[in-house]
Amino acid sequence: MDLAENFNKFWTILVNCFFRLLYHQFSFMYDWIAAIVSGGKWIEWVMESRNFIIGEPILEIGFGPGHLQQYYLQNRNQIFGLDESSFMCRLAKKRLQRKELNTQNSGLCRGIAQQLPYADHSFSTVVMTFPTQYALDEETIGECWRVLRSEGKIVILLAVRYGGNSLYKRWIRWLFGVTHQSPGNENLLALWIKHYEAKGFCASSQWYSHGEDRLLFILAEKKSTPFANG
Repeated sequence: MDLAENFNKFWTILVNCFFRLLYHQFSFMYDWIAAIVSGGKWIEWVMESRNFIIGEPILEIGFGPGHLQQYYLQNRNQIFGLDESSFMCRLAKKRLQRKELNTQNSGLCRGIAQQLPYADHSFSTVVMTFPTQYALDEETIGECWRVLRSEGKIVILLAVRYGGNSLYKRWIRWLFGVTHQSPGNENLLALWIKHYEAKGFCASSQWYSHGEDRLLFILAEKKSTPFANG
C-alpha cells in the first residue's frame, strides 16, 4: 500500500470519527455545523423531501435533530421516527417540547434500521435524509419492504451538488468533496439502485433543483407483486 492509499484510508477513518461524534456526543453542535457547511441551506434541503412523500403514516429513519418531525407534526400529519443515537433522540424531543408539540405519546423512538420495531404494512412512506451506509444495508432494505404498505415508497435524499461560483460556495464544494458528502460516481449510484431492486423495489434516481443547488434523491416504490424477503 503506497503513501496516497495510506493517507486516504486514514482520512476516511478521521472523517467517519468526526461525523460519529457530531451525531452523538457533539450532537448539540449538529445544526450549527450543518448550517456552516451548507451555507445555511441544510434544513431547506431536508425539507425538499416533502415533494416526494406520497402519503401517511410516514416513518423517518434517522430523524436527527427533528426538523422534519417538527414540520409534519405542526401540520397535523401522522409521522413516526427512529434513530439509533440517544443524543439525537433527546435533542429532537426537546425541540418538539419547545414548540409545544405533544411528546407524551411521541412517535420518536431509539432503534436501528435493520430491526424496525413496527408491524408489517404500517407506513405509506419511509424517508431518510443524508443517511449513512445503514440505508444500503440489505437488512434495512428488507425491513423497509416489510413495514411499507403496497404501493408505498422510500424517499432518500442522498447527496447535494452545491451550485454557485463565489469563493464561499467553491470552498463548500471542496469541503463536500473531501468529507465524501458530494454525489458519488455513476457506479456508486447504480449500486444503490441495484441493492433496492434486489429486494423487490422499483428504484430510480432523480435530481431535484433547489435554487442553484441540485439534490440527488433515490426513490424506491413497493409494487403490489408478491415478494419473499431474503
